[in-house]
Amino acid sequence: MQTLYNVLVVLHIISWVVALVSYASVVRRPQITPWIAHGVGAAFVLGIALTGIASASDAVADPNNAKVGVKLLVALVAVGLAHGTRRRPSPNPVAHVVAALIVVNVAIAYLWT
Repeated sequence: MQTLYNVLVVLHIISWVVALVSYASVVRRPQITPWIAHGVGAAFVLGIALTGIASASDAVADPNNAKVGVKLLVALVAVGLAHGTRRRPSPNPVAHVVAALIVVNVAIAYLWT
């Protein structure tokens, strides 16, 4: 179970990186690209799976439920904005908000102990 958990953690991090790098590639003329929308969506789903595995398995440490709840809320807003405004024409200022939510989510993950 630990191996599966570690693989999902790597995929979760890669999903956030894909979304953030995709934003960086269109920052001059902001828009929600499919890479941003799908990267945020994949990170959201993988985060839920990671929480489920951590809660159910004795091999993985139990998650901090307050931290998970805050991260879930931030990710849910990012997913909603990314998928809800994906078809708006460029420039789409919501892309900046989604990118900021990605950075906030990553900061929560690493700074909240």
